[in-house]
Amino acid sequence: MTGTSLAGMVFGGLLVFVRIGGAIMMLPGFTAASVPAMVRIGLTVALTAIIAPLVAGLLPALPATPILLAVLIAKEAAIGLTLGWLTRVIVIALPVAGQIISYQIGLASVLLPNAEIGAESTLIASALNIGIPAFMLGSGLFIVPLFGLLASFHWLPPGIPAGSVAGIDYGSIIHGIVAGVAAEFLLAIQLAAPFLIVGLVWQVGLGFMTKAAPQLQIFFTASPLQILGGLILLGVTVVPMIAVWNHAAARLLIHGFSP
Repeated sequence: MTGTSLAGMVFGGLLVFVRIGGAIMMLPGFTAASVPAMVRIGLTVALTAIIAPLVAGLLPALPATPILLAVLIAKEAAIGLTLGWLTRVIVIALPVAGQIISYQIGLASVLLPNAEIGAESTLIASALNIGIPAFMLGSGLFIVPLFGLLASFHWLPPGIPAGSVAGIDYGSIIHGIVAGVAAEFLLAIQLAAPFLIVGLVWQVGLGFMTKAAPQLQIFFTASPLQILGGLILLGVTVVPMIAVWNHAAARLLIHGFSP
């Protein structure tokens, strides 16, 4: 084996490693501070060893200039980060629904830090966010992003086609980002729909009670009942809600990773 062919093999593996590493950096469950960096690096190396031989025919030759080399590496990093981010956006619809539910049942003041949604995250959203890796691993949902990552080398092959800027279709990327965010919030609203409907009826009822008995302290009377009723409804609907989320997230991910 000549030095040139060996350098080409190393360069091809590097491109695969950069794309997979960018996706792993953004995938839900692996971005938490509690996940050691060695776990992320080990998973990236393992997936590179599996995927690189499968896409060897799609990998470009070693570029002649350092500038072109940097452009190719930056392109693969951008693709990996985008794919991982889109996966994260779709999956995080479950904790977003938990945030909406918390507002509806009166637990919006229970604030806990959450790196996924932001500092002002509620208890229910944090609990659902912590459970996302278990839900994905237990249901097999994690397979969809991995197959999508493999398929991305076929419909977004490494290299720079002639007549393109860094080989990236920016219009498609922007369209995918907008569609992913829209799908996330739509799915979150659908998951929290029972609580939105019951909450609307509850607030209308409280309005009638206020008109009927103005001297009654409605807030102090209704708040405990609202929290209790909301927790009971959450206990009844949490399992179907996770099942609906799993099915919808799989469908959206399959659609999102299709060319």
